[in-house]
Amino acid sequence: MNLMKGRNLIIFIGIPGWLFLIWLGGYYYTLFILSVIIIGLHEYYKLAKIKNAEPLKFIGFAIAGFIANYFHVRAETNGLQFMVILILTIIILFIWQLFLIKDNPTKNMAFTIKGIMYIPILLGTAIAIRQFDQEMDTNITFALVTSIWACDSAAFILGSLWGTRKIFPRVSPNKSWLGSISGLFAAVLVFYCFHHFNVLGEIFTIENAITMGLITGIFGQIGDFYESLLKREAGVKDSGTLLRGHGGILDRFDSLIFATPTIFIYIHSLF
Repeated sequence: MNLMKGRNLIIFIGIPGWLFLIWLGGYYYTLFILSVIIIGLHEYYKLAKIKNAEPLKFIGFAIAGFIANYFHVRAETNGLQFMVILILTIIILFIWQLFLIKDNPTKNMAFTIKGIMYIPILLGTAIAIRQFDQEMDTNITFALVTSIWACDSAAFILGSLWGTRKIFPRVSPNKSWLGSISGLFAAVLVFYCFHHFNVLGEIFTIENAITMGLITGIFGQIGDFYESLLKREAGVKDSGTLLRGHGGILDRFDSLIFATPTIFIYIHSLF
């Protein structure tokens, strides 16, 4: 078997590459997250097309670039500008729909705006967290990504082996209560270890670390469930085929889409 195909491609290249980009930080990581956002938006709009909607892709991609730049440069200082741009964008979208000769204009608008809210705004906070790490000498990004991986792995392995009682069969019939609880424990354990070995950052207490682990474990799994709901509604198994055995970008980043903004809110409530 060729080790550079399927899942092994992600394991041997994707994960080390991601960690390397986190270490580099700066515009390297910002461009990486922006690329993930653009591809994720593309996958989301493909799912929307299955639902007979035609989102305004160009608007979504353009706003993604603005949001990435905002979280990289202005996340701490210019929230008003962020809101003004978003409001103007929504108004432009409404006006644009008046001149487009397409069916289902309301549905098209809804999917366009929802895509912007779901992916660029939520996942864009990953850029702000990495900038926070750089300014405050912390390692939340490393801890968060490692915690998500640990949560997913523990939930999958233990849930597959011994999980019988399903947690959300309507949305994701394979996930069990045992797997979910195991994933939550693994997420908390990662943040605890980062704090215990003085890697997370001196500004955080053990209570902060455990809280962030709980946030990651809970909201990361909610993000997974929500993406499963989107795929179930569209009648597809994966959001895309880019990552071969791993599906699409949304399949790999679904947990971060919900865990990242909640961690962002938490750390900014502290500082």
